[in-house]
Amino acid sequence: MGKPTWTLSVTNNSNGVSVDYETETPGELLIPDVATDVVKDLVNTVRAYDTENEHDVCGW
Repeated sequence: MGKPTWTLSVTNNSNGVSVDYETETPGELLIPDVATDVVKDLVNTVRAYDTENEHDVCGW
């Protein structure tokens, strides 16, 4: 049996795109810099489907 994992999901309700981040150590998301980077990457991924220019995805 594999190790348990936890999933953080971000969904863009305007286009239905959803992306997940899985981790075996959810405590890492309590570290502000780590949590910021994870959420930023997820948001950039779902927003990338709304733009043709991949360099203009999110204003972080």
